[in-house]
Amino acid sequence: MPKAFGQKYHYLDHDSDVVDRAPPVQNQWYTVFDAEDVRLLTCVVYQKNDETLAKTIQVRWTIDGNVYLTSFSASDNTYYYIYRFYAPSTGGTGGLYYSTPPLDAARYDDKRGHNFKVEVRITSALGTNQILRCYCVRETLELT
Repeated sequence: MPKAFGQKYHYLDHDSDVVDRAPPVQNQWYTVFDAEDVRLLTCVVYQKNDETLAKTIQVRWTIDGNVYLTSFSASDNTYYYIYRFYAPSTGGTGGLYYSTPPLDAARYDDKRGHNFKVEVRITSALGTNQILRCYCVRETLELT
């Protein structure tokens, strides 16, 4: 295992962090996790409603004070994988992207931070029996 200043360090696995709201509140941010010394592996968003309508979803990552955001029309009953690309955050209004084929959060850039927060919300009018879910898989740095 690599050593930093004579200490071993490694990442410890955590169970998935989950937001599962049925129904969610329109325009309310839900925190998926807010933790220190994180390496984010996967972030997935999903929405479902009885009308099978697409809804606008926003995902926001705050990493060491830098805010990254994506806003997109999410089809009903479809999983969207959120990832960080090399584009700038443009003041917290960009920097994240989504894909329906599975991609990990670090597809293009390894996603690590001393302070890392993931939030999700639905901005469209809610459908009947509306569901909003977000799953994140992360590891945390541990020194021994």
